[in-house]
Amino acid sequence: MDALKQWCVCLIVAAAAGTFATVVAPKGSMDKTVRAIIGIFVVSVICAPLTEIKKTDFSLKAFADYDFEYENTSELEDVMISACKAAIEKSIKDESEAFGVHPDSVETQLSVDGENCIIIHKIAIKLSDSSEKINSDLSVKLEEKLGVPVEIE
Repeated sequence: MDALKQWCVCLIVAAAAGTFATVVAPKGSMDKTVRAIIGIFVVSVICAPLTEIKKTDFSLKAFADYDFEYENTSELEDVMISACKAAIEKSIKDESEAFGVHPDSVETQLSVDGENCIIIHKIAIKLSDSSEKINSDLSVKLEEKLGVPVEIE
């Protein structure tokens, strides 16, 4: 989501810079050239996210050796849950450090439903070195970031 916001800001800045350059540029024979350059600049800003696709690890080659007839689904569910727990714990650690506190422990209760969706039942954090104000502010911030209520003990 941050990448989308950043792209939108870049697009707005490019359009504003293009408008400013059009207004400031001398009229006459240079008018068409300036507009062409500004148009190319704005199109390059619009297409900039496409350059990031090449950097991702998504390719058919990556799936060539994958066994799609994976029989041990409970093992796969365990891997999915542990990856989700690790992502949650990293987000909590990053946000907590922004508030100047370090969580003693993070408890997450997750499960996988029949449609292979991960369900978050509970996220609880134990903090020993924080005030009630910091706890409530951190809880609100984590709920905004993770999209689920976070209990702070």
